[in-house]
Amino acid sequence: MELRDELERLGWELCERTRVPGVAIAVLREGEVAFVLGCGWANLETEEPVTPETVFNIGSISKCVAAWGLMELVERGTLVLDAPVVTERWQLPPAEFDARGVTLERLLSHTAGLSLHGYPGFWPPVELPTLERSLSGDTNGAGDVRLEAAPGSRWKYSGGGYTLAQLLAEEASGRSFAEFLRTEVLLPLGMQSSAYSFGEPLLARSATPYDGDGTPLPRGGPLFPELAAAGLQTTASDLARFARASLPRFRGEDDPRVLEPETIERMQVAVAPGDAYGLGYQLETRLGVRLVGHGGANQGWIAYLRVAPETGDGLVLLTNSSAGNAVVAPLESAWAKRVLEGRSGPVRTAPESPR
Repeated sequence: MELRDELERLGWELCERTRVPGVAIAVLREGEVAFVLGCGWANLETEEPVTPETVFNIGSISKCVAAWGLMELVERGTLVLDAPVVTERWQLPPAEFDARGVTLERLLSHTAGLSLHGYPGFWPPVELPTLERSLSGDTNGAGDVRLEAAPGSRWKYSGGGYTLAQLLAEEASGRSFAEFLRTEVLLPLGMQSSAYSFGEPLLARSATPYDGDGTPLPRGGPLFPELAAAGLQTTASDLARFARASLPRFRGEDDPRVLEPETIERMQVAVAPGDAYGLGYQLETRLGVRLVGHGGANQGWIAYLRVAPETGDGLVLLTNSSAGNAVVAPLESAWAKRVLEGRSGPVRTAPESPR
């Protein structure tokens, strides 16, 4: 059975016997998008099908794309990767640790010593807090961003660090984060159905999110002022374009050029030996093949992105359910068994990193 047929059959089967309404699937082979397809329903009540152009929130995969925007500012010389982070609109509260050790490199690699793992978001209709208020603790219960360990002394996942990086990007670019990423990263990569915002055109094509028990949640949520950490809306087709761009060894002369190949490769290597995180990318080894990417989990959404830099393989999975792992895990296993087993190439072993 062809891989496309196997994943499509399995996707429909899993959606029918779990509480996950739908899943969008994209597969890359040798650096090219091999196929994109949808299984199940974007809305159970209306039986609106999932398609390659259905819009999903992708949770923390937002960080991976956001890191491209920050690294573009580094390439321009507007930001310095290892310089102390200084912002005008907000400052870290006083702590026993030296805040001068908080650098962009450490923010993007979760080694800055900052608090706040992740965000629950806000459900519409609601007026979102400003970025400064979020950093100070107006986060719907997630807490504030503060220095709780010496920068560089440990790895600890911090969505709060990406919110501080978002503020840094806004001040450095002179634009809102959503607009800066749209014009400098998303559109140049051909991701025209993606945005760090949820305007009417995308909302009209969005899947309805569902809780783990199958209860529908408000369409277009949750919403986040912390866009870099969790706020990207996209489609399987668009995220496949980003996945392809994340494979610089397979890029041709006519492909979009947002970041230099050397920059992308640097982002896909652990900042500290033994860590499982680079600059925006999670790192792992699966069946002897080095993979980079990210996972995403917000209420009503589960997403998965992995590419193999040496072989050019890749997988994108987007679901509209908090129970989405019931579909993601078997699909990823089926893909890995068919595609990764027997592949060869230089491998850097790294432990699993949490979502």
